[in-house]
Amino acid sequence: MVSRRSSLRSLLISFPFLAGLFGVGQSAEAAPAQALIGRWGGELVAGPATLRLVLVIQANQLPVLYSVDQGNRPIPADGGRVGETDLDVTFSVIRGRLTLSLTEKGSLEGTWSQGSARPLTLSRLAEGAEPEKSGLKDLADLQAEVTAGQTKYQIPALVGGFAILHGQASETREAVAGQLATSDPTPVKTNQLWHVGSITKSMTATLVARLVERGLLSWDMKLADAFGALAPDMLPAYQDRTLADLMTGQTSMPTNLSPLDMIAQAGATGPREGRLTWVKKAFALAPQKGMVYPNNGYVLAGALCEAVTGRAYEDLMVEEVFKPLNLASAGFGPPPLGNPQGHRKALLGGRLIGVGHGSEADNPASMAPAGGVHISVPDLLAFGLAHSLGHQGRRDDYLKVETWRYLHTPPPTSDYAFGWVKRPDGSLWHNGSNTYWLAELSFDPEQSVAIAAIANRFDADVAVERVMAAASAEATTRLAKV
Repeated sequence: MVSRRSSLRSLLISFPFLAGLFGVGQSAEAAPAQALIGRWGGELVAGPATLRLVLVIQANQLPVLYSVDQGNRPIPADGGRVGETDLDVTFSVIRGRLTLSLTEKGSLEGTWSQGSARPLTLSRLAEGAEPEKSGLKDLADLQAEVTAGQTKYQIPALVGGFAILHGQASETREAVAGQLATSDPTPVKTNQLWHVGSITKSMTATLVARLVERGLLSWDMKLADAFGALAPDMLPAYQDRTLADLMTGQTSMPTNLSPLDMIAQAGATGPREGRLTWVKKAFALAPQKGMVYPNNGYVLAGALCEAVTGRAYEDLMVEEVFKPLNLASAGFGPPPLGNPQGHRKALLGGRLIGVGHGSEADNPASMAPAGGVHISVPDLLAFGLAHSLGHQGRRDDYLKVETWRYLHTPPPTSDYAFGWVKRPDGSLWHNGSNTYWLAELSFDPEQSVAIAAIANRFDADVAVERVMAAASAEATTRLAKV
């Protein structure tokens, strides 16, 4: 899961201009050097289209951006700065950010960001000139990207999809390619089960939210009160922190238990018993500094749900999350026989080896609240879409609107909410991996769109990125036609 990586990497690529290009400009205290003043142009590969961009930089103003192939209307920057040889400006009307620096070759190079960064190079343009079309290859449709990515990056199985709701019209799309494992040539099919790692965190947070609304828990309850009976020797540094702090990485608790304690968890008599030990061990860990990715926090949150209800976390998830949201395929641990397997690399030679379907193919079962769910892609998308609809106030039969939105709101100094990373473009995203899989899920809080991609090998970042991009592009195109 993401937990085993040093940091969360934002892989999702959005499609900036598809929502329309318009806005009003603001003047700003920007003093670009003569070297930057003028017209600049280039091409951006943006999912379903290659877009020609023109950037106009004038003295004492923030730049103005034009998309030549989409109306060529002005989009003034309304924030940021322009320096002597570089600029970093934002366009809030399209939730974009442009970061460029002048190179020795005389071009501006950097990134366009709307979620994650896309490389962009701009060259000087004569007055009235526009960038020429270079024939850069656009992203293909979703199935084409899944098929190409699975082959090119040697991924045993790859899947991507999207779910949209426009008025009363809904659509779910899933595209797959590959085979169940390197040792099993059975073709992968739609509606099979995939491991989603730390995407589970947002599911656990959804469970906690249900218990908060029921009055069994509260976001601001102090950890000393919440866990006093389970961890009587809790370090003072944690005692006045809250449940919300614990789940957003604000307690500075280390990400995981020690390696030896993790090994011991694998031998626990059962998941619930293991979590009781986990609580004591975690609250004895010396805190680090700043925001720390909260694997431990979510295991502890799961244990707290058990303590206040008297029921196992896994049973609570079925009754409070999976059943009400119609996620019939969701379960815990590795996907069972007949579904894709996760893969690792052999110690010698780096050959991919399927890890099977047993307990050895996942983290300890007690770690489930932080990253132990398997699920079909249509159901995963349904979960993401539920969060999108909830945020919009269209799903208040399950959680209150304010609760949905609370789950999507990071602390003031962080971008990490309750199992979601809030992206610069406003979307909510998370990835997950137990080092045998790589999964991503994202949803738009303003439009009813969820997208996902999963590979059954860990180092499939580029392929998953392109599949997410293609899914986003196809979803946006479908929304425009509904």
